[in-house]
Amino acid sequence: MNPSIEPLGDSAAIVAWRSLDEVAAWRAVQKSTEHLDRNRLDGIIAVTPAFKSLTVYYDCGKLAWTEAEKWIAKSLPSVPPALKTTSRTMEIPVCYDLEFALDLTAVATAHELNSDDVIRLHSSANYMVQMIGFSPGFPYLAGLPSQLHTPRRASPRIRVPAGSVAVGGEQTGIYSLETPGGWNIIGRTPVQLFDPQRDPPCLLRTGDIIRFIPIDRQQFDEYAERQRL
Repeated sequence: MNPSIEPLGDSAAIVAWRSLDEVAAWRAVQKSTEHLDRNRLDGIIAVTPAFKSLTVYYDCGKLAWTEAEKWIAKSLPSVPPALKTTSRTMEIPVCYDLEFALDLTAVATAHELNSDDVIRLHSSANYMVQMIGFSPGFPYLAGLPSQLHTPRRASPRIRVPAGSVAVGGEQTGIYSLETPGGWNIIGRTPVQLFDPQRDPPCLLRTGDIIRFIPIDRQQFDEYAERQRL
């Protein structure tokens, strides 16, 4: 599926794969960003990826919009079909106990499910890390089953505990630090996603495949204790 190419202000172009699903769009964005960046035309300043699009910034003193658009359109068909990645498959334990899952009941009710259905659906999918952002180590994960797509909370919480596993829109994610947040919290992991003393400090990276493994409260406490040792 060919992406759209549209002007973004007077010195940038946005290339978007809006009709693809999250994983396919992510792969297209990553491949195209790498290819365009490696084969820059004189006047192209930067190529920046997003979820389903990338932005090409250019020097409008060297290139007109029509020239930038023509270069992008001509370059995209030559993007290599295969993307070499060093993605890892990782299992993340999650406790869906109601003490941690502050919005589990609300999410279940919104979709006419019960809490066990939400846990089963959430833990049965394979997720891809699309991006690390918002806070250090926070992974935006594609692959949330459509039955769990849930709008963000109308009123964000001032404090969301580190390790909180949540859903927001079509994605799920893990709060790596205690921060404000408006996603729906359905569990918590004892895994520390960000540690400034660790090398690298972020546990996950873009392209990783994640699977959530349900654990009970006792297992959560035991895992947390092992991490403190």
